[in-house]
Amino acid sequence: MAILKVLQLTDLHILPHTGDKMLGIDTEQYFQETLAHAHATHGQFDLILLTGDLGQDPSTDSYRRICRHLQTYQTPCLCLPGNHDDWELMETELNAGVVSCRKHLLLKSWQIIALNSQKPGSPAGFVSQEELAFLQQTLSTNDMPALLAIHHHCVTSRSSWMDTMQIENGAELLAVAARFPQIKAITCGHLHQEMQTSHKQIAIFATPASCFQFKPFATEFELDTQAPGYRVFELYDDGNLQSRCYRVPISMNGLQTNEHSY
Repeated sequence: MAILKVLQLTDLHILPHTGDKMLGIDTEQYFQETLAHAHATHGQFDLILLTGDLGQDPSTDSYRRICRHLQTYQTPCLCLPGNHDDWELMETELNAGVVSCRKHLLLKSWQIIALNSQKPGSPAGFVSQEELAFLQQTLSTNDMPALLAIHHHCVTSRSSWMDTMQIENGAELLAVAARFPQIKAITCGHLHQEMQTSHKQIAIFATPASCFQFKPFATEFELDTQAPGYRVFELYDDGNLQSRCYRVPISMNGLQTNEHSY
C-alpha cells in the first residue's frame, strides 16, 4: 500500500536578523538543524507542513530566509500562520517555487486543508465564519481522506496557561469537522510540546517546536529542556495514518530557563 510521508514543523520563531537569539538560543540555527535531522533520518518527504509562528516580530527578511532554507529540499511546502505571524507578509514572501501558503492541497490520495486561526491582537485562536465556510465547502466537494492543519489547539492541553490561548470556538470547529468522516486528523502547533488525543473519529495532534519547548501540564509560563522536535505522518491510501514525534539529538545549552515570558 502506498504511503505519503508528511513532515510537520512548527513554531520556528525566526527572528528579524541572522544570528539573533531568543531566550538564549539561535532559533534559525535550530530550525535548520531540525530540517536536516528529519531528512537525514527519514529521507525525502512528499510534503513539509509548517503550522505557524514561523516568525517572531516577522519581517520580510526573516520570511525570505525561511523560504531559502525550505527550497533547499525541493519538496512542496505548505505554510500557515500563527499568532506571531504577519499573514499578509507570509502570502507575499512564502509563495515561491515549492513553498506556498495555499489552503488546500491534493496529494495523491489525500487532501491537506490549512486553516487560519489568528485572532487579531490576541495570542488566542479563533476560526472565523469565513474559514469555517471554506472548510465545509472544501469537504462537501471532496471526500478524499483529509488532514486538517491549524496553528492553535482546539482541545484542552492540560497546560492551564496555554489553554487560555486555545481556539475560542474550538467546539464549533470540531462540530463541523465531525460531520465529515473524511477528516482523519487535526494537527496543530502553538503548544511547544507533544500531544495526542482524539475527538470522535478524529485523531488530534500537537507537535513540538523547532526551537524551545514549554513544560507540559504547567500552570504558568515555564520552559522545558527537551530538544527541538518534529512530527512525521505516514498517510495510507485506505485513509489510515500513523504519526510520531522525533527529537533532534542536541543539548539545549544556553537556554534561559529562568525567564518568565518571551
